[in-house]
Amino acid sequence: MKTYYKFTFYISVFLIGYGLFGQDSPNTVQIVQSKTSEIVTVDVILKEIQSYDVIVFGEEHDNDDLHRFYETLFQKIVLMQCASLSLEMLEKDQQSIVDEYLTGTISESQFLTSIPHWKNFKTDYLPLVRIAKENVCPVVAANPPRRYVNLIAKKGKLAYRDFSKSALATLPQAYTLEKYLTSEYKQRLALLFGGSEHNATHKINVDFMILGQAAWDQGMAEAISNEIHRSGRKLVHLNGRFHSDRNGGVVTRLREMGHSVLVLSGFPKGREENADFVKIADFVILTNVR
Repeated sequence: MKTYYKFTFYISVFLIGYGLFGQDSPNTVQIVQSKTSEIVTVDVILKEIQSYDVIVFGEEHDNDDLHRFYETLFQKIVLMQCASLSLEMLEKDQQSIVDEYLTGTISESQFLTSIPHWKNFKTDYLPLVRIAKENVCPVVAANPPRRYVNLIAKKGKLAYRDFSKSALATLPQAYTLEKYLTSEYKQRLALLFGGSEHNATHKINVDFMILGQAAWDQGMAEAISNEIHRSGRKLVHLNGRFHSDRNGGVVTRLREMGHSVLVLSGFPKGREENADFVKIADFVILTNVR
């Protein structure tokens, strides 16, 4: 079991941002700059991002404190300059619906009823979309559709023979799945999928599961890169931290594409060893233990 993160001194960074409905939304977190192991303020992040094309917010999807912090941070970023927002939680074939909501063609309720979305989308991700909308910033539905990725995870590259032209338009080309798949990341995925109870029960093909993950990573990286070249704007991307921790799949692919990437990763105190922080991300956001 991971030991709790210890410092020779303890400073709580108390960040107060304004909620999306005009109310105060306090967040109590610790921000650790990994290269120095120092606890810093949010202003250090805001200064650092000026040198990067992409800022990745890595999260654990059920961490409420982290969601509130990322809302506050994104609000501060877009007040400095209009940045595009990219979300793992929205799929590429939903882009036209997202755009209709952003331009006011459809209402928020129509937007929500027009797309399948995660159960915590309204509470934890819609606020980010609202911030982008209010500041007239683009929102990218970054993820390839789950139904297609699931088929790749079952059949490997042979799944591409079954896809229609419209399906292929939402997916990365098959050759790219392994092109930027590092041995270290592949090993982490093999441990994740190979050691699961699901694998023992359903006898999944671990190599195909890895290709499915690679399809998500490559698909998101391409969506991010395309938006940067289209708009010329800085981009903030939110995904589960496995995609971006330790130079994970999305980050590796973006860097291979020539983009500069600043990585944040958030998790409860004690979840990871402090010695690993420098490997995990540029900034680690520590929240209270759930």
